[in-house]
Amino acid sequence: MKRVLVCALLIAWSGLASAVVYKWVDAKGAVHYGDHPPDGVTAEVVEGLGTHSSRPAPPAPTPIPTSADAKTAPDPKVKQAVDADVAAAREKNCTDAQQRYQKLIDGRKIYTTGDDGQRQYLSSEQIDAARLAAKSDVDSYCGTGTS
Repeated sequence: MKRVLVCALLIAWSGLASAVVYKWVDAKGAVHYGDHPPDGVTAEVVEGLGTHSSRPAPPAPTPIPTSADAKTAPDPKVKQAVDADVAAAREKNCTDAQQRYQKLIDGRKIYTTGDDGQRQYLSSEQIDAARLAAKSDVDSYCGTGTS
């Protein structure tokens, strides 16, 4: 029992020993330390117990431009390509939803595969709930009504 406790303590201690600490200076000139530097500041890694190589501070995320930020109109070719991609994805989702709904309507014994890989047959209530969910997916992806 002692060996298990000692091993657990050593594993926990090694995780703490390899923690990375960053050092940065704020706008007022105060020095701060932490495990994550704030965005937009230059931070340096403090060499301490368990850190043998310096790791740079994570880069600040690049902001995604929004339509409000854009001063020029979007390129019509890009907009057409995006619209075509959205339409293709919507059509694929619609087709998949229709096929799933049709399988639930035509199927006699519906099952799911469990975590152990065994078939788990659905009850009548579960099948009805799955049919309603599939019908809702068809309506949302394809518009109202089914084919």
